Amino acid sequence: MRLPFTIDLGRGVFALGLAVLLYFVALNETNPFDQRETGYSVPVQIVNVPPGLVVTTPQQSVRLWVTAPQNVFSRLRPENFTAQLDAARSIAGDNQLPIAASSTDPEVRNVSSDPANLLLHLEEVRDQVIPVRPNLQGQPASGYTVGTATVDPPRITVSGATSLVGRASEAIVDVNIDHVTVSVNGAFTPRIVDDRGNDLKDLNLRASPQSVTVQVPITQQTLYKEVGIRPNIQGQPAPGYALQPVEVNPPTTTLIGDSASLEAVNFVDTAPLDINGISSTAVRNVALVPPPRTLLLQDGQTVSVTVRVAALPVTQTVRIPPTVINVGGSVQLAHPLELVAVTISGPAPTLQNLTLNPNDFKVVVDASGKGPGRYPLDVKVLQVPAGLTMQDFTPKQVQVDLSEVPATPTPVPLPSPTPAPPG
Repeated sequence: MRLPFTIDLGRGVFALGLAVLLYFVALNETNPFDQRETGYSVPVQIVNVPPGLVVTTPQQSVRLWVTAPQNVFSRLRPENFTAQLDAARSIAGDNQLPIAASSTDPEVRNVSSDPANLLLHLEEVRDQVIPVRPNLQGQPASGYTVGTATVDPPRITVSGATSLVGRASEAIVDVNIDHVTVSVNGAFTPRIVDDRGNDLKDLNLRASPQSVTVQVPITQQTLYKEVGIRPNIQGQPAPGYALQPVEVNPPTTTLIGDSASLEAVNFVDTAPLDINGISSTAVRNVALVPPPRTLLLQDGQTVSVTVRVAALPVTQTVRIPPTVINVGGSVQLAHPLELVAVTISGPAPTLQNLTLNPNDFKVVVDASGKGPGRYPLDVKVLQVPAGLTMQDFTPKQVQVDLSEVPATPTPVPLPSPTPAPPG
């Protein structure tokens, strides 16, 4: 089919290009580009540091000049920009490097830093082996003495900038033994110091290993040792009772012996204490039995042992027939009611020695004002055996069928016999 007009492709392309150009000209008129300095600084990141070199220049930040549409500046934040120094071709010493700044915002046209270059100082990485020295702080508890502290390993390797590593003199491990009564055996992080004892704090200074094991023996100066007292309980309390924590007075005693004998001893047992069948608190004076090769500082010492028991709580469920109360004189119960399951709880001895009788419970439903018919009536538990507590009961309602009381027949008098007339 032939069109009634001809299409000039060249003019069409020209018209389209002109429209696009006019659009951007109009857009630039309403939202023109502007160049501004950011009101904040952006940290300079150093990347591609050559192997064997380390940066010693402190972290620096720069201001940025940003070219973007005017409406973009209000949303720009420091996290929208990066400033980097590429140290890939740097050498040991001073390096003047350009700063490459960029933005993650797609509408930012250009970003430049102020200043445009930074001086970056690099040094060769150096390893040095230095000794480790424990620094004990404080004094042990009275009556205790400190042995020779040992460190494993006794030397560590520090790595970092040559100028910094060259100042490293030793590694100090601070160990607090103030008022300590037991030996110290643990891992600690050393701190690197110079020959004047000043800490060398630099993120590029690394120690290997990062922690060392320090052992500090701490022992008593005399052959006396205070230990706890452990009651030697034998037997079980009466059924239904549970043993509570046992109290010993005094709770500690002092032993005498040689160092080897006392080292492994942490407590002294009492003589056997039989609690079989007890159902109340018992207080007994019992002797102490020191471990082999040790003696009591107080010869023949006895301690007071208080043994407490508590009754175990027990729960039990009893099925009770409910009683209908306040039944009117014209109605009667048509059928026996559903049994009510009453859950009670109390001390185990009380339940064990108690013969549960349904008559000891009082479970009722109130039929006040009810005539013949079927009614869902609330169940009430008014009484449980003394010493017990009701926990729950079910059901909460029962169906009660009431029927009319049959009418009592009225007796009809028999006719009196009539005497026969005399003949």
